Amino acid sequence: MFDKSLLPSFRPVYEAACGKLTRPNSKGWALGNCPFHKSKSRKSFGVNVNSGGFFCHGCGRKGDLVGFVMQRDGLTFKQVCERLGCWQENGKHIKPRAGPQVRDLVMDFIINGIEYRAEILDEPKTELERLRRFHAEAADRLDEIHRGDSEKFEGEAEVQWNILADSWELIQIEASDAR
Repeated sequence: MFDKSLLPSFRPVYEAACGKLTRPNSKGWALGNCPFHKSKSRKSFGVNVNSGGFFCHGCGRKGDLVGFVMQRDGLTFKQVCERLGCWQENGKHIKPRAGPQVRDLVMDFIINGIEYRAEILDEPKTELERLRRFHAEAADRLDEIHRGDSEKFEGEAEVQWNILADSWELIQIEASDAR
């Protein structure tokens, strides 16, 4: 059963998919880059950091946090709720499960004054590849924080260190099983 009170903080989930969001206005709406279409302004995607709702002024997609993950990852309601940690069965909380995420590798660049965007589907093929990606993303984020980038949420550096340590341990186990 879905338990709305167990939903994670909205902003970090959206920022993981859309990049850094603007400062929210007085009604709680922040803007970012839409993950569903190529946006010239990179500010067409509105997120209400208080309610978790979203709306894209470019492609018209809208919904809440659960709907966002369903649309982005092509999962069922229950799968998304389990992934976000807001699902209970028989009164017991189901711990969040990180599933393999399908992402696009995106590179923006300018050649002779013309803006280009390259997008490549990046889907891990094995559990080991997925773990290596988590490890690399945590290491990259820690490097950004170390170079002076502010944390996206309180305690982010500690969370990233935990991801780094846990993923390294799991990589070692997975790699030894593959031999």
